[in-house]
Amino acid sequence: MAVIAPIIEVIWGPQQEMAIFIFSAISLIPLAALIGRATEDLEYYVGPIAGGLLNATFGNAPEIIIGIFALQQGLITVVKASITGSIISNALLVLGSSLALGGWRWGKQYFNARDAGQYSAMMVLAVAGLLIPTPGSLALKDPGRIQAISIAISIILLLVYAMYLATHVFHIRSERRSPKRLRNAPEPESAENDEVEAVTGGVSPQKLGQQKSPNPWLTALILLVATVGTAVNSELLVGTIRPVTIQLGWSQVFIGLVIIPIIGNAAEHSSAVYVALRDHIDLSMAIAAGSSIQVATFVAPLLVLLSLFFATPLSLVFQPLELVVLGLATILFAVVSLDGESSWLAGVQLVAIYIMACVVFFFVPG
Repeated sequence: MAVIAPIIEVIWGPQQEMAIFIFSAISLIPLAALIGRATEDLEYYVGPIAGGLLNATFGNAPEIIIGIFALQQGLITVVKASITGSIISNALLVLGSSLALGGWRWGKQYFNARDAGQYSAMMVLAVAGLLIPTPGSLALKDPGRIQAISIAISIILLLVYAMYLATHVFHIRSERRSPKRLRNAPEPESAENDEVEAVTGGVSPQKLGQQKSPNPWLTALILLVATVGTAVNSELLVGTIRPVTIQLGWSQVFIGLVIIPIIGNAAEHSSAVYVALRDHIDLSMAIAAGSSIQVATFVAPLLVLLSLFFATPLSLVFQPLELVVLGLATILFAVVSLDGESSWLAGVQLVAIYIMACVVFFFVPG
């Protein structure tokens, strides 16, 4: 599947924009799944902490690579829309479908409200970093100052993300210092794995019952090939956005807000639904929240800093409609996680809100 779009371009030429767009987009779904599976398999050899960091780095490879090529071609609208669209997709579509399908199979499902509250707090902080620059830009008309604000907030978000990893992955100063507890008492491995999964949005192969140890060299090769394939198809996809939007009459905002996030989040979406169907709804929430937090505190600020090397820099000033839906998705995630239990109806409600937002995005011009 990953070679179809490059073959079409070589044989029939780049003028086959529609076919290249469709097949390059479809190919990113199995490639993202391969990247996720490879990073999970490497956890057997590098441990849960390093494995979590690998998953955090490579898990958002499609969004980062697509963003870089879009910056190169000046598609700033697409980059911004894909950032907010990815967060909205994770918080509403991924979590909503997991709650709906898991709740339909098992009835009422339960999760740790304390952990969910921590995800919600981090999501609010992360999204705040995307919300604050926009009202500030209304008072400042100088593009240079607006860009300076975006750079400063991006650095702050990256520092917060590093501290987030330090707390939940490396467990630095994260335990209560009490004389009643043994100082050298090791933390249970299962608890540590759960926290890594929550931060990185990954699914532990041990938790899902995988027993056979993977070949590390083969896994590394698969990761390399999948990353290269993602880069090639991402470049082809971005190169066809302008002509495809003209042919279909779609806006670039709709492509960035809906199409690209669905493609980029396909691996997380399938993993979240799979574990929800196995009655691990807490892990589904961790995947949805972890992916949203990564995009807001890692992908977005990283793209802002990388854009300084391109002709058109990227700022953290977004359209009001994107910010409204983004804030609504964050609030709804916090509301769903309040009482530590979920139902299929709550999932349907989240998905319904996502569909309503997509309808609006489709008809609003870019």
